Formats: sequence, structure tokens, C-alpha cells
Amino acid sequence: MDTHVVHVLSGLLKTQHLEILRDLETLKGLLNKPFSRKSLQTIEIILHALDQRVLLHLTQEDQLLYPKLLNHRHEGLRHLGGTFMAEMGNVAEDFSGYIRRWRSEEVLTIHWNHFVEESLAIASRLVWRIEREEKELFPLLDAMDWE
Repeated sequence: MDTHVVHVLSGLLKTQHLEILRDLETLKGLLNKPFSRKSLQTIEIILHALDQRVLLHLTQEDQLLYPKLLNHRHEGLRHLGGTFMAEMGNVAEDFSGYIRRWRSEEVLTIHWNHFVEESLAIASRLVWRIEREEKELFPLLDAMDWE
């Protein structure tokens, strides 16, 4: 993978981070309001969008980014890639479980308080992960020679 491709991929992943963060902020804003049917419909749309965005993002990392990191000649980059990949597996599994649990409007309505609590927790984990990638991984990717 040459340097240009890594920079394009890095830019794409950063853009996806912005979209995911925007969706999370919208979701958190709705969770701070009293329950309403209108909010519930919007929340279902946001959950669907988040599911698609996060899945796409993880797939691109798993198939395009991490294999290159794990095979890079720089040992520090290989180690960082392995660490991020292992951590992301846990976040991805938790996020997938969250999405599965909250697909039903009926379940959301009956267990609203639990949904709010779990949503804030998963949003916090995703934000933490994105911030780590932005601060630790992407600067290193952008600085490395990939030739």
C-alpha cells in the first residue's frame, strides 16, 4: 500500500468518525428530552444510520487498514495495529449487541430508561475509541513512509 492510498484511507476514516460523532450527539440530545413517539421515530432512524456507519467503518479498518499495519516493517506500528484491532473487537461486539437489543419500538418504549442508560454508555465508548484513533493512530499513519 503506498503513501497516497494510506492518506486517502485515513481521510475516509476520519470523515466517517465525524459522521458517527454527529449521529451520537444527535442521539444524546434526544435522550436528554422526555420520551415521545416523535423522538422514538427519530431515534430508530439514528440507530439504523449508526449501525450502517459503524459497520462500514469497522469493515474498512479490518479489511484495509489493520492487515497493512500488522505486516508493516516498523515494529511499533505492528504493535499499535494489533492493540487497536484487539480493542476494537470488544467495542464492535458490544455495539452489535446494543443494536440487536434495541431494534424493537416496543422494547424501546417499555425499557426506555435502560435504553437511555445503555445508549449513553455505548456512545461514551465509541467517542473514546474515535478520540484514541484520532490522537494516536492517524497522526502516526499520516507520518509513516508506506513505500
